[in-house]
Amino acid sequence: SVAMKHLREKELIVVSDAGFITLTEEGLAQAEAIYERHTILTTMFVNLGVPEEIAAEDACQIEHILSDESFDAIKRHLEEKLH
Repeated sequence: SVAMKHLREKELIVVSDAGFITLTEEGLAQAEAIYERHTILTTMFVNLGVPEEIAAEDACQIEHILSDESFDAIKRHLEEKLH
């Protein structure tokens, strides 16, 4: 698929001759960062009263376009609220 081609070109995945897909070290780092964004954004929306399914859908869309600066500010804000 086109998405898999882009991931290979960016050296985020390796596809074996047998068709097995493995994340590279950088691919894993990026996947973990996106998962952290998804988790934090979903939790934030749920805490604001958004139903969990909608919160997860919104987080899915936002996590890819939100700047690092804005995400870091949200993360700091939420961490301060917990302490």
